[in-house]
Amino acid sequence: MMKIRKQLRVSIPLAIKYKLEDDHEFKPSSIEDISWGGVFLLVEPPPGIGQRIIVQLEIPEDSVRLEIWGTVVRVRDKELGKPAGVGIEFDELDHETRSQIQNLVDYWIRLLVQKYQK
Repeated sequence: MMKIRKQLRVSIPLAIKYKLEDDHEFKPSSIEDISWGGVFLLVEPPPGIGQRIIVQLEIPEDSVRLEIWGTVVRVRDKELGKPAGVGIEFDELDHETRSQIQNLVDYWIRLLVQKYQK
């Protein structure tokens, strides 16, 4: 399902890893949705707003692993039917990283469009 906010967000079935700024090891998680400017991670317990976090994701189509710093800007506690999670706003991205994320989002949008056109 796609959501429209400041930037187009798309749900993708992608496992990721993350760690908070002071953590030493990455922890597994998954993405609820992603956009060119951020990602919503399913994390329990969710860290607080303002926490610095690094997200590690692999783009299978390009055989690329990205590590992207961001800040928690939204926290969702566990709700009826929805798991706990956090909205992460990415830091300023270099051109190559931004292009890779845009390609990932665009790829999944094309798949969704094709699925619903059938």
